[in-house]
Amino acid sequence: MAKGKFLLGALIGGAAAVYGTLKLTGTTKEELIQAAQNKVNRFREQNDLEGADWEDELKDRVFDSAVELKNKVLEGKDEFLGAAQDSFQASTDELKDELDEENDVFVDGTDSYDEPTEVFMPHTHDEKPKVD
Repeated sequence: MAKGKFLLGALIGGAAAVYGTLKLTGTTKEELIQAAQNKVNRFREQNDLEGADWEDELKDRVFDSAVELKNKVLEGKDEFLGAAQDSFQASTDELKDELDEENDVFVDGTDSYDEPTEVFMPHTHDEKPKVD
């Protein structure tokens, strides 16, 4: 439904633009058609698109360009992901080494046991609870 409304709007807008151009510039319909054909012919000459099958040749060129672009993107993606993975691995290894150095705990058994403080293990008191 939305595509249909968009297409209808594009058609009406295009028709209004052509009508406005014709009325405001005094250009005739034939002159507009001739100008469009001249642009197409210049495009064909600039891109060596000759013969009756020039449209198929243009489609093939566009398809080949798209495939080439896709392959370049995939190659770039692989290189980028490889570099990112190497960088991540190096950072991770460095962090592991730092954490291992900080968390090395040596127990020699010569220290005496310290009783917990009230903050961590409160002692019981003989006081009776206050009743309100």
